[in-house]
Amino acid sequence: MKLNGVERALMNNPIRAAHQHHREAAWFQRLAGGSLASQHVLEVGCGRGVGAEVILDRLGAAEVTAFDLDESMVDLASKRLRGRPVSLSVGDICEIAVPAAGIDTVVDFGIIHHVPGWQLAVAEIARVLRPGGLLLFEEVPRHFLDSWAFRTFTVHPRENRFEADEFGAELARNGLHGTGRIERHLGGMVFVGAARKT
Repeated sequence: MKLNGVERALMNNPIRAAHQHHREAAWFQRLAGGSLASQHVLEVGCGRGVGAEVILDRLGAAEVTAFDLDESMVDLASKRLRGRPVSLSVGDICEIAVPAAGIDTVVDFGIIHHVPGWQLAVAEIARVLRPGGLLLFEEVPRHFLDSWAFRTFTVHPRENRFEADEFGAELARNGLHGTGRIERHLGGMVFVGAARKT
């Protein structure tokens, strides 16, 4: 699903960008066990390109492939990332246009909870990761999506949502096994973790 006006404002502002560059980058560095040096990283749902900057500048990836369902976001990311080792496109997480086992690490800055059939998104991520490849994820649990503020001001699928344990179980069903416990941050508003493809 594409973001509505409220979500676009929340996701495309300097405070969110600073949070990604500092706190979220630190979470992912720790979960990855260091940098992603020399890796080809796929970002699912690139937005205006801040996540790709984080992946390159804070996580040390060699190159990034990124896509978003929203063409206008891909246009903004193209301007922001001009001259960087990033390949951008309009795309769907349920049909990732990347060959099987072609990616070292996939990074999800809170995209999968927007996907009606999120289990298919998880299966696609598992398909494109190489054996031993890593998924770094930050997601919003069902109980928070069910809150009054989220129901009133944002647009998310209402059915088939997940809590952290259900998300972890679906990863495991697709051969993506956690590298440690899933962590809850921001008062339980998000959970973060890492899983490696066996």
